[in-house]
Amino acid sequence: MSIALCTTIVLIASSVFEGFQQQIKDKVFGFWGHIHITDISSNRSIESIPLENSKTIKENVLNYGFTSLKTGNNTILNIEEFTLVPGILGINNEVEGLLLKGITEKNNFQAITKFLKKGSKIRYSDSTHSRDIILSDQVAQKLQIDTGSSIIVHFFVDNQHIQRKLYLRGIYRTGLEEYDKTFAIVDQKLLQQILQWKEYEVTGLEVFIHDLPNVDKVNEILFDEVLPPSAYSESIRTKYPYIFEWLSLQDINKYFILGIIVFVCIINIATILLILIMSRTPMIGLLSALGMKTWDQRKIFIRYGIRIILGGMIIGNVIGIGLCFLQNKFKFIKLNEADYYLDHAPISLNPVLFLVVNIIFFIVIVVSLLLPSYYVSKIDPVKAIKFR
Repeated sequence: MSIALCTTIVLIASSVFEGFQQQIKDKVFGFWGHIHITDISSNRSIESIPLENSKTIKENVLNYGFTSLKTGNNTILNIEEFTLVPGILGINNEVEGLLLKGITEKNNFQAITKFLKKGSKIRYSDSTHSRDIILSDQVAQKLQIDTGSSIIVHFFVDNQHIQRKLYLRGIYRTGLEEYDKTFAIVDQKLLQQILQWKEYEVTGLEVFIHDLPNVDKVNEILFDEVLPPSAYSESIRTKYPYIFEWLSLQDINKYFILGIIVFVCIINIATILLILIMSRTPMIGLLSALGMKTWDQRKIFIRYGIRIILGGMIIGNVIGIGLCFLQNKFKFIKLNEADYYLDHAPISLNPVLFLVVNIIFFIVIVVSLLLPSYYVSKIDPVKAIKFR
């Protein structure tokens, strides 16, 4: 029973830890991409500065030939334009300062759409800019507005005060407070019109890549070999380091917790085997007297221990994977989203993960049987035969 319980806990813990990291990364990268390319002066200015030669830079990045180490294919998934302009929202005698992120209809809106909790995406027009805006539920609640409401947005460009009346089209929630309290989504053409920019002038480019472990390496190559001196690239890991540092701490917690669980399981199976050996002391003495080697005797108890382990692991897998499926479907274990960036305990239903966890768990527990089985060699055959 202890083996089944430990197997269940190890599988669930591994699935939750992997699901946790994957969903947080999906949120961070899905909303902002993996690498940002902006004008080198943009980090030192509160004003919006256009990225020079953005179309040329986009073509150079796509044609450079970044190769994924896993697949051998181009690691660049997509490159999207964006424009950022600070603004102040005013409604019901309430004001809120935000960064308005302008995106185009051609952009991969799927990443933002999956975060929509109410309403729909921006309605684009070929003839003019859209007056739709998407806010986070955090901002919408603070301003006490709902979809369909009109909002006055104030911009300050070149010492001029510009106002635009926009309509709340949708409400999103990423669960990442740093995003939700900061960004609103609008049509990029609206911001270009306010800034009096040309159609090709944008604040920057978002680069989406396949090969996530090599984000920093791709960013380094971009900056050193592809971009002109006027452009600057920065990975999201660098832009929001505290999120990824926090995720790294979860790795430490994962190994610590799993280590304790496995240690408890080893103690349990070792105790069971020792009890079994002690209860079979006369048999061990008889086998020794008949000439059976100590290692052959130890193998009898190790095989018996393996049978116990396999039986417990089968039960543990049925319970553990079953609970993972239930949590993934019904999400009955809730979390405080403000603290964990998620509103439920995430689950990764990865068959490879389950297989690897089972193999490692089985090998570690079986190897641990060698130590208690060594007690067989310490038993005196003469005393063992007389043992009652």
